[in-house]
Amino acid sequence: MVKLNIISSLPIPPGVNNLPVPSGIPGNLKVLNWAGFTGAVSYTFDDSTSSQLDNYAELQALGIPMTFYIQTNRITMKPVDLAALWSKIVKDGHEIGNHTNDHTTVSAANIDIATDFIQNTFGTDVYSIAYPYGDTSYIPLAKTRFFIGRGVSGGNILPNDSTDPYNLKCDIHSTSRMDFVVDSARSVKGWRIILVHGFTGGNDGAYQPVNYDQFAAGVVYAKSLGDIWIDTVTNIGAYWRAQKILSSVTPVFSGNTTTWNWTLPDHFPPGKYLRVTVDGGTLYQNDKLLEWDGHGYYEVSLDAGSLTLAH
Repeated sequence: MVKLNIISSLPIPPGVNNLPVPSGIPGNLKVLNWAGFTGAVSYTFDDSTSSQLDNYAELQALGIPMTFYIQTNRITMKPVDLAALWSKIVKDGHEIGNHTNDHTTVSAANIDIATDFIQNTFGTDVYSIAYPYGDTSYIPLAKTRFFIGRGVSGGNILPNDSTDPYNLKCDIHSTSRMDFVVDSARSVKGWRIILVHGFTGGNDGAYQPVNYDQFAAGVVYAKSLGDIWIDTVTNIGAYWRAQKILSSVTPVFSGNTTTWNWTLPDHFPPGKYLRVTVDGGTLYQNDKLLEWDGHGYYEVSLDAGSLTLAH
């Protein structure tokens, strides 16, 4: 049987790199919470405000993936070529999400105009949406277009909890609370989504603008902890949703094998992985053995739709 050497885009968690392959009794499949990190944080930006672009070089220098929920008519109505500036954000590896076209009308057209603009202008698919004003009237429309949606009510999202994937919790706050939010996620081993509309000094009236230096200090603090997964809403959200899916699967037993089969939800992003461990046995997908990673896990391809443990 051929070995499958997976190289996923998941970040390497803290800890040692020489853990032995599990050699106990085969079984006890577990998904590592947050890809092996203690907790997770996503930094998101709404409304395509000028101060986000004004401070983008500094944001990029922070070295973390971020999610920008853009209101597309704020780009198309400007006299300068803002699309080129947003294209750089995409090329730098950040997520561009849907924040509708006009930020006002709850309609399929308002959402679809924004998605079409993003896809056609930036050449990137759109997997998540943030509802203007946190209006949950968008949710029925979001379910037919995206795999996940962000609201505005604050709090922690926990592994396998009952949080609605189409109404993710989100913290709108002053930068003085950033350390508190990160510490909270770390304490309860959860995921916090932080929302900033813009920074002080912009020229287009960002809602509750925050001081950039205080924001940056909060990010630096989160990075310094070393055990917080900082990534986009889609990347962390895909892991969170997939963990819930796999955890709910009833395995099929046949001879000396146990198999888990799953179906990903519509609009789920391709190329995503989960990290799992077992007490012993051999894991494989599509007749290819999974290789053990010395950081303490096997990486499972979600696109495969199936995982088998040989006893």
